[in-house]
Amino acid sequence: MNHRVALQIPASVILAASLSTVCLPQSNMSRTTITHVRPDMLTEWVDLQKNEVVLALKKAGVKSRTVYSSGLFGNAYEYVILTPMEHFADFDAGNPLTKALGQATSARLGEKLRKCTVSAKSFQSTLLDSLSNPAPNNEPPQIIVTVRVRVIPGKMQDFENVIKTDVLPVYKKAKVTYTVRRRGLGTNTNDVTLSTGYAKFADMDGGNPLVRALGQEGAAKVLAKLTGVANLIDTAVRTRVADLSF
Repeated sequence: MNHRVALQIPASVILAASLSTVCLPQSNMSRTTITHVRPDMLTEWVDLQKNEVVLALKKAGVKSRTVYSSGLFGNAYEYVILTPMEHFADFDAGNPLTKALGQATSARLGEKLRKCTVSAKSFQSTLLDSLSNPAPNNEPPQIIVTVRVRVIPGKMQDFENVIKTDVLPVYKKAKVTYTVRRRGLGTNTNDVTLSTGYAKFADMDGGNPLVRALGQEGAAKVLAKLTGVANLIDTAVRTRVADLSF
């Protein structure tokens, strides 16, 4: 990995180092849906979500969901929805919108939503508690810088050793919010999404915590250890959408 290039990658990319092949805790699972909305139907889609979907989900007993949008730095008109799930058995009860609205009304709402979207992809993801440094009270950050990496098969232990020895203590000491999620059913299970949380965009001006703590040379040495163990897929900056979250 070229050190000059590597240091331009957000620091949270190296948190992927902590992934291992151990069984992932089910209680930290979420269903993640990435939706691309038609630009000319954006207002209608948001209104449907805010005025119909959110109310129906609450009525159906869904406890929470968090919605983020990108655009400034990332794909425009893209929304990421994270809905916690306790067990796969929860899906045996069927669509919560149908439970709350009935079959006919739910079908009509679904048709309206489909007309507003270009595409949607859903998959299971698991929050790795031991690798994350969550915000106080686990409050979703207002802004997240997300980094998706694809870990090379057989290199998980190498990632774990680097993160435990060189990386995670730096971020904990800096009190920087991180969440590390490993993707599962519905997508590539070697993919990991790492999110750095901020209260406002101005907080991002502080720079990379690893560079601040170790200096350019020290950070480069840490990043060099990750050569050949993961590939960067994409990055984005996302903002929490309060009206669509609960």
